[in-house]
Amino acid sequence: MNKEKKLIVGALALGIVLILTTLFLLMPRKSDLTLEAPAPPREVIPVPLPPPIPSTIVAKADLPIQDVKQLTESALKDYLSKPIKWKDGAIEASINLHLDALTMTSTADGTIAVRSPFRFNGWIRVSKKILGKVLEKRENFEGEARALLTLTPTLNPDWQITAKTTSDISIQKAELEILGITVSVRRILTDLVTEKILPKLEDLIVKYITNIDIKTRVAGLWEKLYEPMVLKQTPPIVLIIEPLEILAENLSSDGETLFLSFGIKTYIQANIGETATDPVSHVGPRADLPNIHFVDSLESGYHIIAPIEVTYTTIESFAKPHVEKTHKLKGIDTFVENLTLYGSGRQLAVGVGFSLPSLGADGQLYMLGTLAYDATTTSLSVTEFDYSLTTQSLLLEIAEHVGEGIFPNLRTTVEEKLLFPLETELTILREKLSDVIADRSIGTYLHLHGTIDTLTPETLYLTQEGVRVPVRLQGNLTCEITLSTSNAP
Repeated sequence: MNKEKKLIVGALALGIVLILTTLFLLMPRKSDLTLEAPAPPREVIPVPLPPPIPSTIVAKADLPIQDVKQLTESALKDYLSKPIKWKDGAIEASINLHLDALTMTSTADGTIAVRSPFRFNGWIRVSKKILGKVLEKRENFEGEARALLTLTPTLNPDWQITAKTTSDISIQKAELEILGITVSVRRILTDLVTEKILPKLEDLIVKYITNIDIKTRVAGLWEKLYEPMVLKQTPPIVLIIEPLEILAENLSSDGETLFLSFGIKTYIQANIGETATDPVSHVGPRADLPNIHFVDSLESGYHIIAPIEVTYTTIESFAKPHVEKTHKLKGIDTFVENLTLYGSGRQLAVGVGFSLPSLGADGQLYMLGTLAYDATTTSLSVTEFDYSLTTQSLLLEIAEHVGEGIFPNLRTTVEEKLLFPLETELTILREKLSDVIADRSIGTYLHLHGTIDTLTPETLYLTQEGVRVPVRLQGNLTCEITLSTSNAP
């Protein structure tokens, strides 16, 4: 071998040695196959509760016409228990009025019609001077009559009830001839009833109706609404109500009962658990009962925001058995462990440790995802996951074969397994609220009735401790107020 060939062979050998040395130095080792992704910052951007929607609690106050009727009959009978004396010149009379059962009805606009039939009897004495002598003669009489009264009550913005009245009397023709003088019992009785009876009847009915203290009853409800309602002790569920204004329709009737329908406009919020929620106050401190704002019709319905909070630890505990195990991804066994959840900005940060035994690779992967509520499964889920992955080694072959295959599949697997059911929390909330509003007495004259029609989680957001789920409950809430004439004068 000549000198030139020896140089060529030596150069080739040296080149092969250099290539092998380079390949050896670049060969992936286990330390190079440990992938560490940067952890997203643990800082949550605060998000306020959704703005409240005013609710209207419809309250109905009913006044049975029968109550007014019975009290009026009783008072009139006492008033008429003694004979009524009447004198006009030479004519003197004593009349007894016997009240029969009143008929009291009302029309749709609340106008009350009173028909008061009564019997009358008594005597009339006439004095007459004949041939210088004063002669007297007395005659007895009896008959029937009917008084009519129409009363139109009006509820005013200051809660006072006023009433306008009209009246009439119908008496059969009754005339007596005494000492040649024709005496009309009808005229005497008409004057008597018009001057003595009808004003008393009007006065009694008007007083009974206008002195019914609706304001005190409603003010009691207004005050009660400021008091938190504890729906559940452990964990605490508290209903907070802030009344805003009073809406009302004009008085109405079905013929037997006088109705007052009004609505208390409020903000309603529920506090769930120990977590403090945003205050519901929007109009200042506790206010006295306001005047009435009249409307043509009331639209009932409530909106309650009840924020349920689920801690990251709770979600981790539920999800770990489904995530922390071996998954077959792209035909490669991939073991996932150390599931970690926390908030970062407005996204959920999910950290998982992984290992690929067949490739001798392991590491830590962090993903950022958007929380969502899945109505089909009644669960919290995470969508739109993105992951970050860095390493000091290029690992071209691993990155090409594993990074593009394993990690997207790992991301999809975590998305599918990272679910947290809310059905239990929502069921408890519905049951407890249903119990408290279905049939609840407040004092002796207030009664609440309510239903829950829909229960819908709103947009989710994160806190430093966990996931907050504002739940909007909607339904109807009515209050019955017992009115009574028993305390009327």
